[in-house]
Amino acid sequence: MKRTNVVTAMSDDTPKPLKRLVKKLTIENLWLYVLKYMITKNEPIKAYEVVRYIRNALPYKPSTVTVYTVIYRLTREGLVDQVKVGGETLYKISDEGRKAFINAINFIRYVLDLLGKDV
Repeated sequence: MKRTNVVTAMSDDTPKPLKRLVKKLTIENLWLYVLKYMITKNEPIKAYEVVRYIRNALPYKPSTVTVYTVIYRLTREGLVDQVKVGGETLYKISDEGRKAFINAINFIRYVLDLLGKDV
């Protein structure tokens, strides 16, 4: 069975529950995308690099302030480490952040397995 890109196929007549689901799994869970990018880069990065990545990865374009707020909260919660390099503030995923990301992905897989059965 061929899968369509639900996000790009959404229109005015897309059911509201589907629109809410897409919003919940993207804009309301930016922390997952932030940590994923940090895992991919595997080195300290500038906050604005994360902004660019998210704007390219998601159908929604969150504001710079929104992404920065997510990064700062992740830092405060110990999921991201702040690193000073040559006077610049860079960010990298912490060990706790990596564990949280893996747990989140495993939960998403569990939900997909549960909902995808017999479909």
